[in-house]
Amino acid sequence: MWFPYLLLVIAYLLGSFPTGYLVGRMAGIDIREHGSGSTGATNVWRNVGRVAGISVFAIDFSKGAAAIYLMQQANWLQKNLSLTSANSAIENLSLFVIGAGMLALIGHSRPVWLGFKGGKSVATGVGILFMLNWTVAIAAFSVWLATMAIWRTVSISSISAATAAPILMWALQGNVIYSSFVTVGCIFVIWLHRSNIERILNGTEFSFKADSQS
Repeated sequence: MWFPYLLLVIAYLLGSFPTGYLVGRMAGIDIREHGSGSTGATNVWRNVGRVAGISVFAIDFSKGAAAIYLMQQANWLQKNLSLTSANSAIENLSLFVIGAGMLALIGHSRPVWLGFKGGKSVATGVGILFMLNWTVAIAAFSVWLATMAIWRTVSISSISAATAAPILMWALQGNVIYSSFVTVGCIFVIWLHRSNIERILNGTEFSFKADSQS
């Protein structure tokens, strides 16, 4: 029964992989000392470039997706790795799945490698959501795109998508455990954006519209 607990540790370590920090270092900067100080894709985009930002998003997305996928395959993995009997199965696997998702989210925002200061867990969260319900993930991303087209502000788009995702999950997903986790996870993501919310209210939040006009 130790195997799923090992996967929980792996989920945190996957989430805490400091993609944005490493990409920034490759560009000769410490991304934590630029812009918002976040190691996420948006801050990397602003301070390193578009390709770097997209690359960070893709890798951070993959971190979340991999954490969920490994736990979803836990029974198959332990049987094929001869870690347990062929008739053994992990009880309450869905609880371990959401545990892996939460630890991946926490890992991205509180990475052990960077003094527990990372990003806002948006890309990692999208990867997690995609593995739980790809339809909801695409619908939430559509909300992100629509909001981005109007406001041209990533934080507003991310908060809007994080608000829509639980509603979509409860409407389209029959698994109460997964829907409850997405609700808690999105509240966590919105909480991580509290400094952005303050800047939005003060009218000082970064906007691609304002940047293109300057």
